[in-house]
Amino acid sequence: MRRRPGADVVLAVLLPAACALALLLLHPDRSEPGGGAPVETPLTSASVVCPSALAGSGADTLGVTVVGADPNATLEGDVQAGLGAESVPLPVRGRRVSLAQTGAGPTVVTGAGELAPGLVAGRSQSAPLAAVDCAPPVAGQWFTGVGADATHDSVLELVNPNAGRAIADVTVRSPGGVLEVPALRGVSVPGHSSVRLDLGTVVPNRAELALEVHTSRGRLAVHVVDAYDQLGSGAAGQDWLPAQAEPATESLLLGLSKGAGGRTLVLANPGADEVRATLSVVTPTSTYAPTGVEDVRVAPDSTEAVSLDDVLAQAAKDDAIGLLVESNGPVTSTLRQIAHDDLSLLTTAPVVDALTAAVLPTGPKHVLLAGASGTGTATVTAYSARGKQLDQQEVGLAPDAGADVTLPDKAVLVTVTPTGTTVRAAVRLDGAGTAVVPLRELVLTGLVPDVRPGAP
Repeated sequence: MRRRPGADVVLAVLLPAACALALLLLHPDRSEPGGGAPVETPLTSASVVCPSALAGSGADTLGVTVVGADPNATLEGDVQAGLGAESVPLPVRGRRVSLAQTGAGPTVVTGAGELAPGLVAGRSQSAPLAAVDCAPPVAGQWFTGVGADATHDSVLELVNPNAGRAIADVTVRSPGGVLEVPALRGVSVPGHSSVRLDLGTVVPNRAELALEVHTSRGRLAVHVVDAYDQLGSGAAGQDWLPAQAEPATESLLLGLSKGAGGRTLVLANPGADEVRATLSVVTPTSTYAPTGVEDVRVAPDSTEAVSLDDVLAQAAKDDAIGLLVESNGPVTSTLRQIAHDDLSLLTTAPVVDALTAAVLPTGPKHVLLAGASGTGTATVTAYSARGKQLDQQEVGLAPDAGADVTLPDKAVLVTVTPTGTTVRAAVRLDGAGTAVVPLRELVLTGLVPDVRPGAP
């Protein structure tokens, strides 16, 4: 007579099988991809952060507008402007520039719903002229050519737009390598507040420095104010130093200023090998290697400065618009210009392939375009403070050439839309000095990561 299996035998067979089935359900085949690319979704909320005003530098203006994802849409409503509990509603309309009265401190501008895509703000000051784009917080940024002594000093400002605490780590590179600065490790910024760090106090040093700022917790907007003071001569100036998103093997610095004075290029190499960089001058019609300028060698994990006074002064006089830095390894770059006792700072303009815009002060200004990846066009449109279109020009783009587009003095909003190619763009402001604002691609949509159960 055949015996039926006992309960212990049934459990010994079925229990492992059930466990295996459960594991398969919870952890799919590891050979499958762990996830796909993020999915674009409508943008429901966006914030840009403006730095504190420059101390004792003429009239301060903070303008805000929204260009939107649809150029034909009618946009109207309130954004929030301020920092934390001090934020107040600010009425805005599409392509009209509203002035925020938020004081001299840092300002967070937040738009929701249809006022989130294409939110743009800019801060500017007169006497001497200075301007900065208000950008969204990002996890990592680079600032090259900062100073930390009596004649050249920089102040690092960290702004936390959210309620929770944020933490940043700052790596400092010098001509001699990475500097150990414990005070710049684990910098804590409470929610809805800001922290300012004077490098001349935190890390006194007479060399050309570079900062790598990484946000390890929360979100932070980071800005640097760079200042020089030629002791004894009375000449002094300050301006915001634009950030560079990451080191690159090709950097295009647009916005050469005219006039006698000093021009210093500072490169930072974060890699483990020496880097060699080649310099070229960019004009509206060509790109050429300047006579007598040798390649720049940058040692590993260090900075290197080179004087380009005469070369770039003559190039700017001949209507050149920028400097191209090409290297065999990723570097960051800043060109510091002191012309007619005015300071202006150039960093690489980001690549844009869609709508970009900037809020600017009134006065003489030029849109500079270069670095096109192929043949195409760019439509440059200027608007008044009330949203009236003042001018529109379509310019041709080609590799190894650029364009210089003059804007009406009354324009306070400019948009640039490339077609058929990518391009780099910046606005050079002239008046009581020179200021340059690189243009970045606007945030028009949100991204949702592809997350699946059991994905590694």
